[in-house]
Amino acid sequence: MQVAVIGYGYWGINVSKSLFKNPNFHLKTIFDNDIQRVQEAQKIYSFDLYEDYDSILKDNNIEAIFIVTPPHTHYHLAKLALEAKKHVFVEKPLTTNVQQAYKLYEIAQKNNCALYCDHTFLHSPAIKWLKENIHSFGNIVYINSRRINLGLFQSSVDVIWDLAIHDISIIDALVGLDIKKANTFTKKYQNYPNNALANINLELHNGIIITINVSWLSPIKVREMIIGGEKKTAIYDDTQKNKITLFDTGVIIKDEFDKNSLYQKMVAYKLGEQQTPILENFMSLDASIASFHAAMLQSTLYHAQKDHVLRVIQALEIISKS
Repeated sequence: MQVAVIGYGYWGINVSKSLFKNPNFHLKTIFDNDIQRVQEAQKIYSFDLYEDYDSILKDNNIEAIFIVTPPHTHYHLAKLALEAKKHVFVEKPLTTNVQQAYKLYEIAQKNNCALYCDHTFLHSPAIKWLKENIHSFGNIVYINSRRINLGLFQSSVDVIWDLAIHDISIIDALVGLDIKKANTFTKKYQNYPNNALANINLELHNGIIITINVSWLSPIKVREMIIGGEKKTAIYDDTQKNKITLFDTGVIIKDEFDKNSLYQKMVAYKLGEQQTPILENFMSLDASIASFHAAMLQSTLYHAQKDHVLRVIQALEIISKS
C-alpha cells in the first residue's frame, strides 16, 4: 500500500521509520513545507517528490495519508485527504474542537475511508497489560498523573492539548471518561500566549477521582501515573525500564481491623509486596500503525476508536473551560 507522510518533524521522523520497516506499506513520498526537512529525509529514504499537497492527493496510487503536522492544521489537511477518498492517519489531537472531529468522521463514513487518530500510548505494552489486569485492582478509587518536562512550547495548542491528552486517553481506555465535575488551574509563562502549566481535577460519575499535573516548565521529565484500587495499586512510569510496579495492597476504605491488625495492614502497605510484571516487547507506534492498517482492510470506520477520540476531545474542551 503506497502512502504519504505529511510533516517531517520530531514525530514525522518516527512515523516514517515505522512505515519504512512495515511490509504492508511503501513510503511513496515524504512532504514538508520546509524543503530542508525533505532534504534530511532524502538522506535516509528514497521517495518521489511532489510539488505540493494537492499533487499528492491527486495521485490515485497513494491510498493513505499520514498527517504529522501542527495540531491547528489537522482538520484542513485531513478534510482534503478524506474528500480525495484517502485513508487518513492523524497525529493527536485529531482536531482542536469536537465539531471539526464530527465533520471529519462524517466525510470518512460518506467516502468509506478509515480515519484514525494516533493515541500512541494506548498501544503500548504497559497500557495493554493494565487494561487486561485492572479488574484485579478492585474498585478504582483514584488516578494521579504527572506529565512534565522542560519545553518544547507549542505555538498552536496549550499544555493541556499537548500533554494532558495522553493521560486523558489512557484514563478513558482504563476506566471510562464520564466527567461529573472538573476544576482546572492554568498558568502562562511570561508573555507566551499558551498555558504552560495546568493542574486538572476531575470527578467521574463512577466516583473515581482524577488529578493530572502537566507542565512545560519542569527541569526533569516525569511520565508517571498512579492507579489506586481497593485491592491493588499500580505505578506506571514510562521513563523506567520496568514501566509498571504493582503493590499488592490497595486503599483502605473501611476500618474493620483491631489496632494490631490495622498496624500490620499499614506496614504491609508501606513495605508492601511489589511486583514488576513482565511486559510484551513491541513499539507502541508500530502497534498503532498496525491498527490503522487493520482499519483500512475493513474498508470502514474504526468505530471503537471513533467513540474514544470524540470522548477525549470533549473531555479536553470541558477541562479547558473549567
